Amino acid sequence: MVGLRAECYGPCVDAALHGLLTDAIERAVCSAAAISVGDTGVEVVRLAVGHTRSVPDRGAPISTNAFFDLASLTKPIATTAVAMALCSEHRLDLEASAAHWLDGAIDPRVRVEHLIGHAAGLPPHARLYERIWAGDLDGCATAREALIRMALAQPLEAAPGERASYSDLGYIALGALLERAGGAPLEELFDHLVAGPWRLHGARFVDVSRPPGERPSFPGPVVATEIDERRGLVVGEVHDENCHAGGGVAGHAGLFATIGDVGRFAAAMVELAAGHDREPLGAGVALRFLATSAAPHTSWRLGWDTPSPEPGVSHAGDLWPRQHSVGHLGFTGTSLWLDLARRRWVALLTNRVHPTREGARAAAIRELRRTVNDTVIRYLGL
Repeated sequence: MVGLRAECYGPCVDAALHGLLTDAIERAVCSAAAISVGDTGVEVVRLAVGHTRSVPDRGAPISTNAFFDLASLTKPIATTAVAMALCSEHRLDLEASAAHWLDGAIDPRVRVEHLIGHAAGLPPHARLYERIWAGDLDGCATAREALIRMALAQPLEAAPGERASYSDLGYIALGALLERAGGAPLEELFDHLVAGPWRLHGARFVDVSRPPGERPSFPGPVVATEIDERRGLVVGEVHDENCHAGGGVAGHAGLFATIGDVGRFAAAMVELAAGHDREPLGAGVALRFLATSAAPHTSWRLGWDTPSPEPGVSHAGDLWPRQHSVGHLGFTGTSLWLDLARRRWVALLTNRVHPTREGARAAAIRELRRTVNDTVIRYLGL
């Protein structure tokens, strides 16, 4: 646990947050949870509680070196960050047609910024994994290529730029586009442009196309996710079915990290938003992403969502600032919210899909996220 600066914060905020996470575990919302809180660009709380699993028996206790499946936090932490880096290096143009990098396999009206801002018109989701797991690779040499081809083949549900609709398929397409623009696989671009420079030492994708014995080992315990009919208890490989079927590396999911990694990413983001370059990303590019929407009348910015102004709705809670604030959620029970003006963040990692996504867990994780963020604001103030 990282100590608090007593002159600025109440001495019990860490205990209050620890109590909230412990209570969630006792109520079987998750088996493990970790949190990082930052203020003025400095991490002031880092803690972890729980066990790697609750079934078939209780796993090992975790600490802050435990790895979580970040699910859709992959979108801002890996995919969007790589896009920002490529824009900073003038290797990517947000206003260019996505078809330029995707060999014409997508509607030429779709711009790069449409994919990043969920405004390309692609459907939110499709069960592409059913075809791939059945052995249908759509004429491709690998499952990874098949996933991308199938995603790009989905008919648009709206004209590009007409409206924003959250889309995993759009980020599968975006991941492929970044590989073409960056000249390397997505996981290598992430390592070189984001994880390495920002010291996200543990953050990594897991290539499930390789046999388990040939995959790099995790340097800490890995928190389990769901018991899957096909795979059994999922540990150390991505929970998301489409990402798994495609080999474990995709633009929409697949990233694993510790709470320390997510906290360091958040610290870099708030510094960029404050106008300070964090190589290889330029502050000007980051500010454009954080302020730009790819469609009218949407809460979405490029790679990030903003809190709903309606009371009782936002996963950020009711006290989190509505101005100069962005965030993102992950299906496995993860979230990250940034208060850009105050250089603050709250990162919460859980495995709320363990041992199953069914039941009241969706409502329970929403209330946990809201309560955690509101508790942080009560101690830090506005």
